[in-house]
Amino acid sequence: MMDINTLQFIRNYIKKRIEETKQDICYGIDTLDRLHYAKGRLSALETLLQDLKDLQKKEENVDDDNNTRKGTYTS
Repeated sequence: MMDINTLQFIRNYIKKRIEETKQDICYGIDTLDRLHYAKGRLSALETLLQDLKDLQKKEENVDDDNNTRKGTYTS
């Protein structure tokens, strides 16, 4: 997987885009079509962020399982 710095950069970028989209929804929407588009974009960004978190957690669990099987895991 990616190193932690790359992952943090991607997460921060997505969070920034989420905030920009929320601001757009609150203050910059002038048509119903743009509102629907912005809501869809917000939903997609939040889903992407959650998927990244889930993948990282899944990878950490796999790493923990591998370390436990090798006998190198310490708690």
